[in-house]
Amino acid sequence: MDESDTRERRDAPGRAAPGGAVRGVDASEPARRVTRTVALVVTFLFLVVTAGGVGWFLSEGGPLSGTGSDEPDAGAEAASTRESSDATGGDGSAAPVTVGGDGLAYTLPGRGWHRLDAGDVPEEYTSYAVHGSDDDPDALIVTGTRELNAVEPLAAAGTRLALEAAGPLLTGGGTPWAEPSGEREVDGSPAIGVSVGTDGDEGVYGRFLLVETGDGTAAFMLGVNTAGGDEATAHIDAAFASVGAR
Repeated sequence: MDESDTRERRDAPGRAAPGGAVRGVDASEPARRVTRTVALVVTFLFLVVTAGGVGWFLSEGGPLSGTGSDEPDAGAEAASTRESSDATGGDGSAAPVTVGGDGLAYTLPGRGWHRLDAGDVPEEYTSYAVHGSDDDPDALIVTGTRELNAVEPLAAAGTRLALEAAGPLLTGGGTPWAEPSGEREVDGSPAIGVSVGTDGDEGVYGRFLLVETGDGTAAFMLGVNTAGGDEATAHIDAAFASVGAR
């Protein structure tokens, strides 16, 4: 075999060069196949997760289903109840409310106090608020109107009317008493304050306020605490401090 034949065979297509790759074969093909496989797996997992999420959103009870539990949220219902109680001054609420009678208005402490409905207020009063039960309250605040005697001093009228108003409410025994506690003005109108209690019972606390409203009449406010303790006494004092003409 001559030298030219040897050279032709060495250079023939498809002949492997010593230590090299076979010509015509792409060495990166296996890597590409692995990359495609990984991409397909990732795409498949993404589609599975997406389909599951869409199914949950559209399922019954899901955010986009338009349905859900028909039962009200307990927390929201409790909050609504508290707000309603606060707005009306019902038992247990802490917010004060404004109570108006003929000629007077005052702020009623909310906690433990509530007002009687208009149909339940005794005819001798224009408003009636109690601390505790309606039938046997621990304390109460009432308002009303009375006619004045033209020749009677305001202090004397206040003492007399305080006994008239408080007497039926002081049923724990002992003789009711009333003493003037000082003159004052309520929104420019003459007024007289009166302390009220019963002999032999230091636990009873009462206040009375009489305010001239013109035309020979006066508006009054009475607060009596028989069993409400120091808290009810403080509430009565706060209510009297807030009184104004209306």
